[in-house]
Amino acid sequence: MRVFKKVLLLFIASITSLCVGALSAGQDNSYNGFEMRAEVFKKYPSVLEALTSNSNIGFGGAFSHAIANNMHSRTNPKAIQDAYDLLEVKAYGDGVWLLRFPFVNVAVFETSEGLVLVDAAYAPAGPALLDAVREISDKKVHSIIITHHHADHAYGAWSIIEAGDNPEIITTSDYMYEMYLDTKLASHTLVGLNNQHPANVPRSVNDVLQPTITFNGEMEYIVGETTFNLYSARGETADHLWVHVPMHDLVVSADLWQPFLPNAGNGKRRQRYVGDWAAALRSMISLKPNVLLPMHGPVMLGFEEIEDKLSATALVFESAVDQVTEGLNSGLRRDQIVEKMQMPNELAGRPDMAETYNRFSDIGKTVFKEYNGWWDGVPSNFSQPDYSSKASALAEMSGGRNEFLGIVRSVADSDIKLASYFADIVYYAWPEDSAVLNLALDVYAKRITPDVPTQELTIYLSHMAELMHKLKLLEAVQLAGDDN
Repeated sequence: MRVFKKVLLLFIASITSLCVGALSAGQDNSYNGFEMRAEVFKKYPSVLEALTSNSNIGFGGAFSHAIANNMHSRTNPKAIQDAYDLLEVKAYGDGVWLLRFPFVNVAVFETSEGLVLVDAAYAPAGPALLDAVREISDKKVHSIIITHHHADHAYGAWSIIEAGDNPEIITTSDYMYEMYLDTKLASHTLVGLNNQHPANVPRSVNDVLQPTITFNGEMEYIVGETTFNLYSARGETADHLWVHVPMHDLVVSADLWQPFLPNAGNGKRRQRYVGDWAAALRSMISLKPNVLLPMHGPVMLGFEEIEDKLSATALVFESAVDQVTEGLNSGLRRDQIVEKMQMPNELAGRPDMAETYNRFSDIGKTVFKEYNGWWDGVPSNFSQPDYSSKASALAEMSGGRNEFLGIVRSVADSDIKLASYFADIVYYAWPEDSAVLNLALDVYAKRITPDVPTQELTIYLSHMAELMHKLKLLEAVQLAGDDN
């Protein structure tokens, strides 16, 4: 318990520093998500305990609070230092290295014409990345292959470019459109959903890494004596690619393999392509590589392990596609399809199928979203009242505020999902009521347990931060009234 309290205090201190940084940058702090999360953790220590209990909290690598919320920052000193301190560099054969930063990896290949990197990590990794490649070789960086546009893969190249290496930047033809969407929706996606510091995120495509070579489908890229076969493959993103290097008998799988049930059901991200993802994994297996360098998690050595783990992930995706397809063709609603979904029995219990970041049923929701329109199958939901109006009507029909609060309390011990649903109704009916806000906080604190996948947990945590913010505003108003 003493260790946990120390972790809590350190985390709150890091959150506070983020808040101070936002203030100094001139950000609007009428609602500061970082600050309110810290308040949630102080009131409900079990929430932080649940969040940090995830053995894969570093997404297959080491974990850093500073990096997690500053992936676009080139100047955050703590994030930069963590990238240095937690970096591990390992060689795999002659001229091949895997740089393991917190959260993410970078692959490095030495050729007669210079170094070729696959990915460049996040912005605060830039200085450590530059120093690492300089230590590996006295050759300049010739090329950087970017597997997709996410912040932990495409933002660390700035240090190499500023050092004068002038590398080719190779990626798919969909990369810039994905970057355009990220910058267009920066406040919503990068700040609101991905919890990034608002002072750091790019607001224009001119602020992101610009490719010099793009392709679609397949491309043979030759540097010196080394051939890199690049394959575009929709999966985690629309602009994803993976790499085969025949000379070294290896594949760089990018984010198409992850050391747990892959985060294909992330409800906070744009469309993910589960069927295409499975097909890409099958294509990698067909090459029979002896080494697999993932961008998250440890290297795989030996085709037997590679085939086993890639086949398991492909199978779980194919099963999700099949189950959703069957449900749609049977006329089931989305909720009925998701409720019936089951992971294949032969995969249950495997560590690489752990529902760490999302559930198997969440992957089904992603497939449904790709294969179907937005309508969920309930007739009245095609054109319905706004949620607040529905919530107010339901709460009043149930006897009003006090009666409904009693319903929420009575259900919370027996069915926390239903209690959360009811807590949402009473909150949207009376969003400025302190009793409602406190009860909603209690319900969601109870819902957050160590077995809840991280993406789901962070949704609840963000909601609790919003509730806490409203509660603090109400308290401030009340204090001001008392003073008068």
